[in-house]
Amino acid sequence: MIDRAQRTARGAGRRKVGEAERRGRRQRPVPDSDADETGMLLTIAFRPAGVTVVLLSTLIVVTLVVANSDLTGTFGAIAAAWLAIHQVPLTIDDTTLGVLPILPTVGIVWAVARGCAAVTAPASSPRQAFRVIGAAVAGPLVVTAIGLAVIADASAVIPLSSPNALFAFGWVFFVHLLAASTGVAAATWPTLGAHVPSWVRDAVRPGLCAMMAILGAGAVMVTISLLMEWSTVGSLLERGDGVGGMLGLTILSVLYLPNVMVGAAAALTGGVAQIGDVSVSVFGNVGGSLPPLPLLGTVPDGVAGGAWPTLLIIPLLIGVMLGRDCGRRVAGQDALFTVLTASAGVGIAMSVLGLLSGGRLGALGTVQFSWWVFGLLTFAWLGLAGAVTAVIVAWHRSRGATEEVETGVDAEDEESNLPGAQEVLAIAAPVGEETPIPPGAAPAGAIEAELVDETDAPTAPESQTEVGGEVLDAEIEVDDAEIEVGEVTKPEVDLPRESASPSD
Repeated sequence: MIDRAQRTARGAGRRKVGEAERRGRRQRPVPDSDADETGMLLTIAFRPAGVTVVLLSTLIVVTLVVANSDLTGTFGAIAAAWLAIHQVPLTIDDTTLGVLPILPTVGIVWAVARGCAAVTAPASSPRQAFRVIGAAVAGPLVVTAIGLAVIADASAVIPLSSPNALFAFGWVFFVHLLAASTGVAAATWPTLGAHVPSWVRDAVRPGLCAMMAILGAGAVMVTISLLMEWSTVGSLLERGDGVGGMLGLTILSVLYLPNVMVGAAAALTGGVAQIGDVSVSVFGNVGGSLPPLPLLGTVPDGVAGGAWPTLLIIPLLIGVMLGRDCGRRVAGQDALFTVLTASAGVGIAMSVLGLLSGGRLGALGTVQFSWWVFGLLTFAWLGLAGAVTAVIVAWHRSRGATEEVETGVDAEDEESNLPGAQEVLAIAAPVGEETPIPPGAAPAGAIEAELVDETDAPTAPESQTEVGGEVLDAEIEVDDAEIEVGEVTKPEVDLPRESASPSD
């Protein structure tokens, strides 16, 4: 278990290093002078808005040319499209269009967030971060002011009414403030995260995974319904009167696809998705008339019941997944706090998406997904199932750690009981008293010795010595482990000479 934990930690460390390297490659150098910083702030302020206006202009002009329409009121249409991608309701021929596609809004939020993250260093000061956010918000507000003036001028030519200026500035400010704050926070997270509790930091990634799982479940339900109602969708496409009309309906359906996905996700959590007089829920449907949009052919026309409530197991399983991820990241009681924090974040995000996806639909009524109910139900499902799962995972981890410690103690006890593992007490031998040697007298048993430098001397060969008329073979063995190069070795001792016998 320890080896697996160490491998997991090393893998996480390598992933963090890789992410830091990729972030460093994407990040631009921080400007050194005031002129460079001014240019950078102007780029952040007007480049996303300028690119968006150019794309909208191209799309609108191409559409008008394909439809064989004159270019009267083109600038007014471009300004209205700029406000539409910021979720500002438009009034066309006394009909209010408040249900606007959120796909372009998500795209501009992503572009602004990425641009702000690219020019923000991880160690940026709060003053620098606020300047980047301010520039990212100020530029679009200027473009919005110009767009409102253009719409007021074009309203005399085309049936387009000027929207509420305060409402328009408010929506543009909210969208770009959210995008810029997200980008700056992502860039400074290595420094900013150090001031945040660990259970809050560990809730970010599991919360994002849970949010994507909920939206993915809604997308799967829309896809299944689209395949089941393909004949209805095809009949609605045929109302386009030609290739141009069918292409326009297809593009419009693609733009509104995220809105329908959010509605399906709201229904999966137990909420209600209402489109005019039509309402969809896992507990019951109410029929009515719908706009002739091919994508709306996926709305169920039957009465819900039977096995439909079993779809509630989907948010339950997502909550279990959230609790498992948090329990693996955080140990102990902090895992519960991590789950609740992630659930609250996902609930707030779902509420915002539900609010953006609805609105006024002219004479057909209102499209709404009960955004506050959607957020509360999301928090309830994820918080309940995730908390229980996190507690179980944390208990299992603590139990495994306890068993591992006990196993280690038992192994040490077994090793101590093995033969020869006990300590052996050593008994010191008695030391006799040394006899003093008189001055000038040779010590008893003295032997002749000479120092031999063994660095150049070869190993002593096998020699023969005569003792008492007999030839004795003696071999001197040298212990190499006790000889070190560069040191003087112990002196070589000559064998004692015995008196020659008469036989010699």
